[in-house]
Amino acid sequence: MDQSDKLRLLQSYWYSPRRLHDSPTRYHFPGDRFLPNRSLMDLDRAHTLLTNKTTDFKSSKCDEVYQQKLIESQSLNSEGKRIMVFKGSSKSSTKSIRFVDELRQEMATISDNKSKQAPYRSIPKAEMIVLDAPGLLDDYYVNIMSWGKNNVLAVGLGPTLYLWNSVDQRIHKLFHVREEDNWPTSITWSEEARTLAVGYTCSNLQLWDAESSKLIRSLQGHSERITSTAWNGHILTSGSRDKSIINHDIRARNHLASCIKKHSDEVCGLKWSNEGDRLASGGSEKQLYIWEASKMSSSKFLHLFTDHCAAVKALAWCPYQHNVLASGGGWNDRCIRIWNTQKGICIHSIETKAQISGLEWNRHHKEILSSHGYSTGEDQNKLCLWKYPSMTKVGEFGNHEPRIINLCQMRLFGFGMFLDPL
Repeated sequence: MDQSDKLRLLQSYWYSPRRLHDSPTRYHFPGDRFLPNRSLMDLDRAHTLLTNKTTDFKSSKCDEVYQQKLIESQSLNSEGKRIMVFKGSSKSSTKSIRFVDELRQEMATISDNKSKQAPYRSIPKAEMIVLDAPGLLDDYYVNIMSWGKNNVLAVGLGPTLYLWNSVDQRIHKLFHVREEDNWPTSITWSEEARTLAVGYTCSNLQLWDAESSKLIRSLQGHSERITSTAWNGHILTSGSRDKSIINHDIRARNHLASCIKKHSDEVCGLKWSNEGDRLASGGSEKQLYIWEASKMSSSKFLHLFTDHCAAVKALAWCPYQHNVLASGGGWNDRCIRIWNTQKGICIHSIETKAQISGLEWNRHHKEILSSHGYSTGEDQNKLCLWKYPSMTKVGEFGNHEPRIINLCQMRLFGFGMFLDPL
């Protein structure tokens, strides 16, 4: 054997796994279960099995007997039956494993049975309190009533604005306008119920401190009467007969934040969403706009809905579905429409056969309350309660001779307050 053959043999032996097996070093640990000790393995035999494709490797008789015993012990249970064997079974002999679906079906069946057996909750047939309201304007487009979180009702009766405390039943006169024909046409409490925004016939917009009964500030910008106002934090939004919507930042000395002129007639309905990211505006020209708070300075609206056939005054955002808005039309429309403002589609439309002057969502039940004026049938001057999302009428109540002008909801306990001109 020449020198090159010896070198080749030495290199093959150096890289061979048998070198570890024949090493004088003895290993007494079995190795980790994830990183086994290779010195305890027969790597040469494994290498031959993997690489030799022509020669059938013959194992010893002992190995064959051991392998057979191992297969039998793993494939039979204590009763002598094979285990861990895949076999199909007919669908009729197996039960469904979709326990969630079965549970939902069972709960739906139980709820349906309860709804059929138990009657709907009791609806009041008579009013709790009746307040006299002399001098109330019989004008469909004005919004002269607001109920704050302080549980105080603010209402404009002609040239005078009154505050009624529902807890102690006290009545306080906030102010009286001396100018003729300059009466309040829009009244809205701020979110913390400390400030009252009042819009007037002669385009004035004022902020009043209810506790001290003092005028805080006057805001300019409109040229005609202000019929709608809405708060969104420190932003006060106002709509006017001059067809414009103005956002006032009451913190700044220059309060004019943005001015939008998209409506072609009087803006009679304004409502900010509960999250404060969207504004709904309705006009006498039968149009309903949806605005994004972040884009109002550019006058770009998110959606424009033209399905109504009359003025859109009644607006209400759903308290448990932030993208859902309810709107009500006037005499020529008489429809309540439910909108998905995320997709920009109408998901419900209900014919009420009466003029809709107000909408309020129930905070304790999935219901919506509507107030009505002139009607084509017997539903004139009534309050109607609708179940959501089916929009089936639950009941109606109210005994008003004139039409209902405004509707608002008590913040503390959650029942409605409505006014009709005497």
